[in-house]
Amino acid sequence: MQANPSAHESKPTVPPRAERVAALRQLMGKPDPSVGELTRAIRRTAYRNYDRYVMPLVQQHWPELIGQGFGKKLRFLTCDLYASAPYSVLFSSPNRPLAIRLATAFANRLPLPNRVLGFGTRLAMSAIKRLAYQHEHRRIVLVAAFIACVDHVFDHCMEDEPVERGRKMHDLLNGKYAPDTPGLALTRAIHQAMSHRLTLEENDPFHAAMVRVHDWIDSEVSAMTGEDDPTGLGFRVAGVEGTIDGLIFPVYRYAGEAARQWMYDVSMFVQLMDDWIDYEVDAAGDRTTPVITGSWKFEDVESMWKGTVSGIEELTRAAGLKAPHYVRFVREAYVLMMHEVADAMIDGIAD
Repeated sequence: MQANPSAHESKPTVPPRAERVAALRQLMGKPDPSVGELTRAIRRTAYRNYDRYVMPLVQQHWPELIGQGFGKKLRFLTCDLYASAPYSVLFSSPNRPLAIRLATAFANRLPLPNRVLGFGTRLAMSAIKRLAYQHEHRRIVLVAAFIACVDHVFDHCMEDEPVERGRKMHDLLNGKYAPDTPGLALTRAIHQAMSHRLTLEENDPFHAAMVRVHDWIDSEVSAMTGEDDPTGLGFRVAGVEGTIDGLIFPVYRYAGEAARQWMYDVSMFVQLMDDWIDYEVDAAGDRTTPVITGSWKFEDVESMWKGTVSGIEELTRAAGLKAPHYVRFVREAYVLMMHEVADAMIDGIAD
């Protein structure tokens, strides 16, 4: 489900922040804590790999970041938001890794309580965390950190005019520009690490994903220079799709195209949710968002949320995991994780 909101000629009347947050919480419903074993297992895996693969690069290239606001934000965005996505789709993908395939087959067959199902999926995550797929673990967390780093450094750590920022970032990623700040140095180091020793199977999807990242940089320049986006979406699409193409390439052989499309939708919903929550902050800044222009309204928030929830159910059934109790388990795990993301946005952790 791709957003297709209508454009509005005048700025909308947007409810106060407290009302917007309350409406969002009501829309998303009450999360089910009984599925928490799965969500915690995914994030423990991400945290472990962040400490193993990302922190040494931070310590080497930008040690001042440790303990600072963006240091905490980088860990949150990497582990709680971006890296969680490719792990999540593995539990509803057609070609699951062996440990997950065994756990999901068992969970699909026996109508057990969510807490028991969660314990089984936690064991599966523990198995792939410690015994296998180290190559994929490394790629996932590095790509996730790269996305968070590019986004922050481009917006907050470069003082050049937008076009010059874009040129420098393009050249940095192409190896033509030597980083002259800690933020750019860390971005370059993560990029080099995540592209190190690509397999033949990974080479094409990785470079295709990087093309989308370059498109994302161009779209950010367009937004910062005040160009009009004919789609009415404030140049959000390139960032959404570039982010997801990067995240899915380490697990594409397991997840497939349907998972990519669902992840596009989730990423667009997260962007919409962020713009909805931060309306006042964005309105006081230089960048126009679709919420400010009225292209995105609460009806779009509602439609996109419902689409992502039904989408994870469809993915799960398409993978042959059709038992109602298991589909419900996967859906509630997604809902719980998105509540946690929304809470972080509301509390300002993700800003």
